[in-house]
Amino acid sequence: MADRTKITLSISPDTLDRAREAATREGLTLSAWIDRAARREALRDAGTRYAEALAANPDVRAEVESWRAFGAECVAERADRWAA
Repeated sequence: MADRTKITLSISPDTLDRAREAATREGLTLSAWIDRAARREALRDAGTRYAEALAANPDVRAEVESWRAFGAECVAERADRWAA
């Protein structure tokens, strides 16, 4: 099991009730459900900031797109070799 850090949170009673119900439905502890929800939100935020950074920096976006195309080409070539 991964390391865990205990923290104290203050959330509204309604949010707590909804989180407990969702955790129960999904067979998770409340802590695991909240950890997953927080991780999803943090990753969503990081993705948004990444997209904004690429939009603000067209030269970087072009470089990233080139690397992605190169990677896709390499994967396709490898798949073709394995299929032969």
